Amino acid sequence: MNKIYMIIRSFLVISLFLPVYLMGQPLIKSISPNLSSVEKYGKFEVALDIEASFTNPYDYDQIEVFAEFTSPDGNQTQTVDGFFMEDYILNTNGSLVPDGSGFKIRFAPSSLGNWTYQIFVKDSNGTTSSALLNFSCGNINSPENKGFLRTNQTHYLSFDEGDQFVLLGENICWQNGNPYTDYKKWLDSLDSHGGNFFRLWHAHWGLGIEWKDNWNNFKGLRQYKEVNMRYQDWLFDYSASKGIYIMLALQHHGPVSTQVNPNWNDSPYNTANGGPCQSTADFFTDSTARAHTRNRYRYILARWGYSRAILAWELFNEVEWTDNYEANKGIVRDWHEEMAAYLKSHDPYNHIVTTSFAKEQNDPLLWVNPDMDITQTHHYVNTPNIERVLISSVRSYLEEFDKPTLTGEFGIGLSSTLKNVDPDGIHIHNGLWGALFGGGMGTGMTWWWDIYIHPQDLYYHFDGLAAITKDIPFLEGNMKPTDAFVTGTTGDLIISPTLDWGVQGADSIFINQDGSLSPSNPGSELSTFLYGSQWNTQFRSPPVFVAYFPTAGTFTIRTGGGSGQAPRINVRLNGNQVLSQAASTNSQYVVNVNAGLNYLKVDNTGTDWINIAGYEFAGLGSKLDAYALQSEDNKIAAGYILYNEYNHEDVLASGAPTPVSGGVLEMDGFHDSTYFVKWYNCLTGAIDQVEPVTVTGGKISVNVPTTYWDYAFIIDEKDAMVTSVAKKQALAFEAYPNPIQSGKTLTLDLQSFQQEEVSIELLDMSGRTIQKSIHQASSSRLSYSLSDGIAKGFYWIKVSGKEKVGVKALVIN
Repeated sequence: MNKIYMIIRSFLVISLFLPVYLMGQPLIKSISPNLSSVEKYGKFEVALDIEASFTNPYDYDQIEVFAEFTSPDGNQTQTVDGFFMEDYILNTNGSLVPDGSGFKIRFAPSSLGNWTYQIFVKDSNGTTSSALLNFSCGNINSPENKGFLRTNQTHYLSFDEGDQFVLLGENICWQNGNPYTDYKKWLDSLDSHGGNFFRLWHAHWGLGIEWKDNWNNFKGLRQYKEVNMRYQDWLFDYSASKGIYIMLALQHHGPVSTQVNPNWNDSPYNTANGGPCQSTADFFTDSTARAHTRNRYRYILARWGYSRAILAWELFNEVEWTDNYEANKGIVRDWHEEMAAYLKSHDPYNHIVTTSFAKEQNDPLLWVNPDMDITQTHHYVNTPNIERVLISSVRSYLEEFDKPTLTGEFGIGLSSTLKNVDPDGIHIHNGLWGALFGGGMGTGMTWWWDIYIHPQDLYYHFDGLAAITKDIPFLEGNMKPTDAFVTGTTGDLIISPTLDWGVQGADSIFINQDGSLSPSNPGSELSTFLYGSQWNTQFRSPPVFVAYFPTAGTFTIRTGGGSGQAPRINVRLNGNQVLSQAASTNSQYVVNVNAGLNYLKVDNTGTDWINIAGYEFAGLGSKLDAYALQSEDNKIAAGYILYNEYNHEDVLASGAPTPVSGGVLEMDGFHDSTYFVKWYNCLTGAIDQVEPVTVTGGKISVNVPTTYWDYAFIIDEKDAMVTSVAKKQALAFEAYPNPIQSGKTLTLDLQSFQQEEVSIELLDMSGRTIQKSIHQASSSRLSYSLSDGIAKGFYWIKVSGKEKVGVKALVIN
């Protein structure tokens, strides 16, 4: 006999040789549903006891178990694959205990009423079907259950039930120890501060399901690691219960690379490990390799497609780090198109599909594919104002591809230095807010969750965002980026390039007399590489800046952390060479500029490239950067104002900068009417102040409150009382003496606060809690003792009651 016949009884796989039986069709011995009724979008699961002919229960070419579900109205039939699993009991300490095995089917009903279903088993001997069965779908009873996430006609996501979804989160791509205990502590911390999203990788050192035989209990192609899958069964259900959503990266670049994070030598696709591929390129082209990938996807869809916690399938993480990407770009694109189409045609729940690149603009021809539902960017730039890079990139992608876009990864420097260069996550804070109000479908998604975010306890940076996003109609208003700027706070204009290797930048940037820019997002038009005159000359595009200086000033070129051989910075001012100097990394090159219109051409006349971190124009910008979104009907706007000197580099070097006063927010495109401008404190999410403003001629001008760090704002025709039900209102209070010495007693005048328990917190300059206590306010005045030994510097004092919260700046000297 050429086949090994397996009979599955009571979820135990037993190999038997039964020639008489085996000539017949497969047999369905029992069908055991988990529930007779489930809530809408809930998990309906059926366990099966079957007899069939196969050698590998994970191979859909050998054994297919599936069901056809028919909706209550009879108008919709969905075919859902089953899957084989070895079950485990998951203990509270994260350990697993074997608990049988067998085939199961999982299904999430999308409409109320009585569903019918029929189960089929197909092997080489034929197909067997069950009788018609049924279960009922009832109303949603879980507050976090809003259905699956979808794209729509806006740049934001929405649930099946209609609500908008704004992503607030981070990368949590793999565990360090036990998956259960690690993910539970990370997700509980994220959730407690309003976070609702993370990226997860199928990496072989993490929760990947397929890798080479005999490596950490993996068994090779089409043999999926059950322990890792059992942890994901829990993880996806736990995330759904908390309203946390996951982008699952199905592939990362390492297994198809011999150079960047190389894992090719251990890949199960490598012929050296019994796979079908002689080279990494074969992974994308070999028909057997593609079939293995499709089989894995089919299994993933069968086991976890039901989960509404799966926001998107990400086909690849940073695919251009695979070998010879530029030469192989066409076959990589073909592979993506095939796999995206496969997911679209086989996913009963039509999850969002995307991929990712490490560099901007790779690959535009792939991003325009309609099966790529959302675009994604990753940025690691050692710059003080990383939010400018993220915003420029987000707006560039929105303009070019007109799809929702996500800053899937961002960071500065190396993991080993983060605690030193930014211990309090100021760049995290600015990147979260900037990417969202630049027009992204969510915040920027920071990296280093395990050795930076959690150990430094930086989750509090999500608090204000979680509050204010509830008040902004991103979806209903079809909010899109619009121009906004702040006058009256003259500062330096810094343009941070974002284009990566091999992309030619613009040759002209215009800085107009009113401070506006053309193009409006110049960073996305300029390369982070200034190419030399001898090597890589095909990428050269020395930029020319046409700038009007109201008074004499300076132009500064800031280099980044990398360079090729012997670069040389050359600057021509109005046709005359004014600087020619051998270039070094992490340096500044300054040119004096006269008042009036000036032409500044920047070139590299040396041998090879050097990184450019930014171009700085003294006195042409504002100390307050403004980023705004406006509704399609021009009746609502929301935005973010950042004091650009409040960045991790400047704060670490000099402490908190002097507050900025006198700024005026300028925006166009409104209907003439009376509006209310609501200013939100970004640390608390509460409304600090509200003022009416009359718009004539479509232009709004409104005074910006004195700004220590940042503010968010909403402009609409509704007054301040129309806010989220759960939102606390602003508490007006005074704190004195201010400045105060460590160890002294602070007096808080709470004004209208009486007979209420209040929480008083001392926060450092980044918003981290330094000390906290609970007080019973029997009058409007409270005394609050500061601990001894608090370092001199800038702090916040935060007072929270049942319905109100307020924050004041405090200096300890």
